[in-house]
Amino acid sequence: MKLSEAAKIMNGELIGQDAYFFGAASDTRKLKPGELFFAWKGERFDAHDYLESAEMKGAICAVVERFIPSAQIAQIVVKDSQKALAKIAKAWRKAWKGTMIALTGSNGKTTLKEMITSILSVKHEVLATEGNYNNHVGCPLMLLRLNTHHTHAVIEMGANHPKEIEFLTKIVQPDIAILNNAGACHLEGFGSLEGVAKAKSEIFMGLSESGTAIINADDAFAEFWQSNLEGQKVMTFGIDHPANVMASALDGQHFHLSIQSGEPSSQVSALEADVTLQLLGRHNILNALAATAAAYSAGETIETIVTGLEAVAPVKGRLQVVKIQDKVQLINDAYNANPNSLRAGIDACHAGVRWLVLGNMRELGSEEVVIHQDAGRYAKEAGFTKLFALGELAAHSAVAFGDGGSSYENHEALLTALQSAIAEYQGDALLTILLKGSNSMNMQYFYETLAPSEIR
Repeated sequence: MKLSEAAKIMNGELIGQDAYFFGAASDTRKLKPGELFFAWKGERFDAHDYLESAEMKGAICAVVERFIPSAQIAQIVVKDSQKALAKIAKAWRKAWKGTMIALTGSNGKTTLKEMITSILSVKHEVLATEGNYNNHVGCPLMLLRLNTHHTHAVIEMGANHPKEIEFLTKIVQPDIAILNNAGACHLEGFGSLEGVAKAKSEIFMGLSESGTAIINADDAFAEFWQSNLEGQKVMTFGIDHPANVMASALDGQHFHLSIQSGEPSSQVSALEADVTLQLLGRHNILNALAATAAAYSAGETIETIVTGLEAVAPVKGRLQVVKIQDKVQLINDAYNANPNSLRAGIDACHAGVRWLVLGNMRELGSEEVVIHQDAGRYAKEAGFTKLFALGELAAHSAVAFGDGGSSYENHEALLTALQSAIAEYQGDALLTILLKGSNSMNMQYFYETLAPSEIR
């Protein structure tokens, strides 16, 4: 696309020489030659001060909210750079002719994205969300990376307030939209679990009439989500409730997969296969079913789906199993935490002696204390024998856990207690230590300290 075309779409004025551009960035450290640089004033910095740096990195043009005469780089002057980014991304996506898959949910978004990408990549060139590019800035920037080589795109959408998913899905315009689940996360922004479910369902507002909505039949809000669709095709997945895509005969990481294109209760014969994942947990089997529904809706065969699913390896910080001693293993699930993902992590640890190292779970609103108390009781009922808590909220989990629960104010104190307990462990059974907590609690510290250096 030419700069003059982009300026028109963004209702801006091009000052400088016209040229073609490919892609965009809002951080000079991530800029590539030939890209647009979007500049706006943030809380801690003003990107207009970095136009010279952007030019040195090879940016073809800067999209700015005020003209900078001292800069030699071409500039498109707009009223609001972030709104301009959304406009050009929407136009860029509209011009692209591939299959667009969008996904959201309270838990498992990144793992689901990796599963879908793995399946599609068996035969296709796929663009998938990278890192935390799943918000009002990241999503548009990802779309601007689309090119004619890409036949499919997998875009992850996150939010912590109502209307944010609606904003994103209307830019992304998915052909296939997946609502993986709704759980107690970001309650401060959504107000309630019902608020979370309603906000997540906004993803379907960007679907065309010929699009496909994919819904978790096992989720408590499944019927609510289906009732709000307006004639689009629906494909469901689940374990406990009738669905188009189902898993049965679950045995650890192994399950039997069945795909039925008609109504789940119809007599249409199903496609069937056995699958063995590299990932732990029943929740990851559900993620695999969601990925299967998306890939099947995009035209993939069951053989390709199985190949892609079985190739997905654990991502650092997401139920990553690491052996730290002969009879001691660490399960690093510390990337982030909310009540549902914590329960999933606990459920994935079902053998041997089990300990939980838990940090505060953030953004849970007025129920945060009760939720942490419930977490401690759930771990105890699941058979965990020790709980090491970090932070004032996790301390409530330790109290509710009862005998074997302890709390600490800092990482160093908890680490010392944990290392002493490991050294004293004399049992014959395998000891499994689960790490969990919100990102802000830096629970990765314990992984970095305890895991062998060659693995880290």
